Amino acid sequence: MVQRAKRFEGFSRFGGALALSGILCAAACASSTPAPASAASGPAPVPETVGEAHAPEGVSLFVVHLMSDFDAFKKYFEEGEAARTQAGIKGHLLTRLDDGRVVVHLFADDVQRVQNVLRSPDMERYLNRKGAPESSLLWVTENEIIKVPATPPNVPTFSLYLKLRLTDFAALEKGFKENQPLFAAHDVIGEGLHKSFDRDVAILHLMGTSHDKLEALATRPEFAEFLARAGSQPEVKALIGTDVSRSRPATSVNTK
Repeated sequence: MVQRAKRFEGFSRFGGALALSGILCAAACASSTPAPASAASGPAPVPETVGEAHAPEGVSLFVVHLMSDFDAFKKYFEEGEAARTQAGIKGHLLTRLDDGRVVVHLFADDVQRVQNVLRSPDMERYLNRKGAPESSLLWVTENEIIKVPATPPNVPTFSLYLKLRLTDFAALEKGFKENQPLFAAHDVIGEGLHKSFDRDVAILHLMGTSHDKLEALATRPEFAEFLARAGSQPEVKALIGTDVSRSRPATSVNTK
């Protein structure tokens, strides 16, 4: 077992970002019916209705976990439903990356509420429970664009994540919208564009039904070009993996 290192990288408008991230890895959990954890990368049927737009309200928290025992971590994750609800987490998507790490995309309405709850002494006990990750990275972001399938997908899904340092977020958002046909051609059925509160970091999250097509999308020249126009540094590494657990946030829907 790797010795646990409480290592975090956080972007937040709050001075207590480390206190938030220090406990979030344990509390931001949810019980749900897992999506099939298939490693198959061939084409899969796309739901008839995709790309339902949610009003860009609230925040998303992205946590990257390193652990040596995924099964123990998943059990640890699922046992945190009550703590998640108390902290104000509304939904999640858990992705097991190809390199063995885990990304959890968490949805919340109020970061201040999340922070206040997670700094409480009662939460500290979760940090050293069996199955806890050895280290975690955290990014706190505002939701700018969120598009999800109108109904939860009934096929295996995969996620592509990019953390981008930018000079021009408006250019990134413009390119994101202009490249919708490119995303669709690679079987993307869910999209998220999220901006850090200090404005220099963005998280791009694309969910699709084909691992291979997401991987190919990340290498397309058009994809690299629209990132470069926003000032993204070259050779940004895409994180790709299999979605293994989700709970859908109950948000209002913007149909524009």
